[in-house]
Amino acid sequence: MNDHDDSAEHHQLRTSLGAFVLGQLSDEEARRVEEHLASCADCRAERDELLPVASALADVRRAGGGLAPVDAAPTDLGDRVVESVDAARRRDARNRWLRTASLAGVAAAVAAIVLVAGLRLTEPDEAPPGPLEAVPVTVLDPAVTASANVVPHTWGVEVKLRARGFERGDRYRVVVLGLDGRRYPAGEFVGTGTKEMLCNLNSSVVRDRADGFEVRDADGTVVVRSDFA
Repeated sequence: MNDHDDSAEHHQLRTSLGAFVLGQLSDEEARRVEEHLASCADCRAERDELLPVASALADVRRAGGGLAPVDAAPTDLGDRVVESVDAARRRDARNRWLRTASLAGVAAAVAAIVLVAGLRLTEPDEAPPGPLEAVPVTVLDPAVTASANVVPHTWGVEVKLRARGFERGDRYRVVVLGLDGRRYPAGEFVGTGTKEMLCNLNSSVVRDRADGFEVRDADGTVVVRSDFA
């Protein structure tokens, strides 16, 4: 258990994880959550469990093409469920069983949407990840060299960043840019100077909804970006 498990700030940040994986936080709020995740193994574990659920919820929200609509399900149903889940998470902020309750609540929300929309989200066997896809990288810091590949998963897109030249000891934040204009958090890393590094960065937006990624320094300046072809 982490030393800050009982702090009010820890509970507040933990209740933000649902909105965090859905890319619904502001840049400043996302930065605070990512800083917390860097030092909190429990919250990192919950984030990892929420990522595929968030991806499934996003799939339901954008479903419709090729699927016959079911009797007038409200168009804002997904947003209403997310709001209800977030409200429940806030009410349970002081509950030591928050992690279990939160995950159960999000899973139940997804199940409710599936029931109304008449969709199946479960798969008997999850398909293996797709092949590596090289993507163009633009480096804005002359000290940095970088290349990247992306891997499509059913729960989101993974960015494999190979680079050197990031300032040793400095923290860098990575976001995947969605076609919907949102920035989806993909994690952060610490610079290793001239030593080559390989980072595996995961986001909840699927490949065909992703438009690129950005690497920002602690001041929020973009130092590396990629526009997916």
